[in-house]
Amino acid sequence: MAEADAAQIASALREIVKKAMKALDVAGAAVAVVRADEVLLCDGFGVRDLADGEAVDDETLFATGSATKAFTTMSVAMLAEEGKLDWDTPVRSYMPDFALHDQIASAEVTPRDLACHRVGLPRHELSWYKAGISRAELVRRLRYLEPSRPFRTTFQYQNMMFTTLGYLVERLSGKQWEEYAGERILAPLAMRRSNFSVHRSQADQNHARPYARKSGANVEVPFAADIDALGPAGAVNSCAKDMVGWLRLHLGDGEIDGVRLISQASLNLMHSPQMVIPQVVRDDRRHAPAYGLGWFTQVYMGKAVVYHGGNIDGFSAMVMLVPEERLGVAVLCNQEISALPAAVAFAAVDRALGLPERDWPAHLRDEMEKLLAAAHQGGDYSRERVPGTGPSLALEAYAGTYEHPGYGTLRIAHGESGLALSYHPWPEPLPLEHFHYDVFVLRAELETIPTSWRIPFQLGLDGRVASLEVQFEPATPPIVFRRLLETAVSGRELSRYVGSYAVAGIQKMRIELKGDAALAMALEGQPAYELVPQSQDRFGLKGLQGFSVQFELASDGTCRGGHVIQPNGMFPFLPA
Repeated sequence: MAEADAAQIASALREIVKKAMKALDVAGAAVAVVRADEVLLCDGFGVRDLADGEAVDDETLFATGSATKAFTTMSVAMLAEEGKLDWDTPVRSYMPDFALHDQIASAEVTPRDLACHRVGLPRHELSWYKAGISRAELVRRLRYLEPSRPFRTTFQYQNMMFTTLGYLVERLSGKQWEEYAGERILAPLAMRRSNFSVHRSQADQNHARPYARKSGANVEVPFAADIDALGPAGAVNSCAKDMVGWLRLHLGDGEIDGVRLISQASLNLMHSPQMVIPQVVRDDRRHAPAYGLGWFTQVYMGKAVVYHGGNIDGFSAMVMLVPEERLGVAVLCNQEISALPAAVAFAAVDRALGLPERDWPAHLRDEMEKLLAAAHQGGDYSRERVPGTGPSLALEAYAGTYEHPGYGTLRIAHGESGLALSYHPWPEPLPLEHFHYDVFVLRAELETIPTSWRIPFQLGLDGRVASLEVQFEPATPPIVFRRLLETAVSGRELSRYVGSYAVAGIQKMRIELKGDAALAMALEGQPAYELVPQSQDRFGLKGLQGFSVQFELASDGTCRGGHVIQPNGMFPFLPA
């Protein structure tokens, strides 16, 4: 490319960025454009902090969100080239303890399946978002999350599968994914400013502040905290200067400045379609959407395009490649759910390749506004409300701690203003509005979008609140959180129930201490069941809903028997 042509394109690209930022009201952006190993643009625009007006430059740090996924699949590809894994060997061959809810998927799922979103699991985002759990625990909990589609039949974007890939890197390399990717990718590419933690970014003087559009203005929002476990799906923070190296590596077929980091075959594999994505929005320019390994793919104006966006609290990003033209674009901005990165990337591709131009900011803003408008329409359930009804119990009876093995715990508290729900995605308790009968409504914000759920409480056969349901994942049945006992029972207290009994004068039953603070019940001819405290002298059978044991104590504190309570009746038992 002639120097004059490059300068002319660079000047045009600057105007594209400035106009798009103005049209979409974005505070700051960083843009890198590379063609044939020549840097056409690497600069910052606007401000990184609206309060002090500090300008963005080519070293200002932004979160890249899900554009991180390509770093994770490259890490896996490097291990594959070392002979430490194969893309099509079941994950259980490397991690025998790995399990999903679907037994077939558990046994057969491969790294390739994880990397192209086809395991059958929908997003289940609230199971991990700000949960503050370890990566190992997040992967362990996957077995409790229900799928919504059969294994390998449907593309369903799934962040936790990339967490699993990162955890697989750790198990096979002996290094945490961040350390492995830092040594094998960031360091050789001289991505010295980039990191894997918003805490490190915030400690750096030159970082962008996160913003979201609310009521027509950019409002600062908190950084995405407590999601370190999900790092391989969205933790990379970078700048325009560092992204140049990342673009050059992909455009150079895995080689940069004479140093090969990865083979061209591995790079082509990651860039190639692996799973077809149904084209929901028709567009005369964009066709045949699919997902590769950590990259989306499509045909754009007759050319194969590889790209991945990113969206995380306060930031949006886009990395786009046109391999046959050796053209790459990276756009980072400090606005949540912003059309700017994609708009600038497509406009830059049009200008650099001499394609017919489109008003991309207006076009993508229109698409996004339609989607957001549809999201805002939900939450009005008034037509389904049954008037004149009240809760079955006093409000304080609904208070307590509830648990789901995949989603963790949530708490319902009772105060002067009624019931409030505490759960890890929201830092402050949220009020529950009574809807009808034992159904309440929770209203909250997710990524600046108002969202609401109707929450029914379920009563047990004993008339007490046993569980609640929330449709946290729209594609599966409601998530059932079962109520936990608030206080522990000491081993000394439990010992008074220990003994041999006869149920209905026929079946032998033995109650024993399990460790120092748990009971187990063994019925003749059946496996032992752990007993979980429910209320005074009453215990449920762990894993069996509707089954419990009610003990009766004599005045001297000894157990004189009780009842085994089952869905089909109550059966008395006496000391044997």
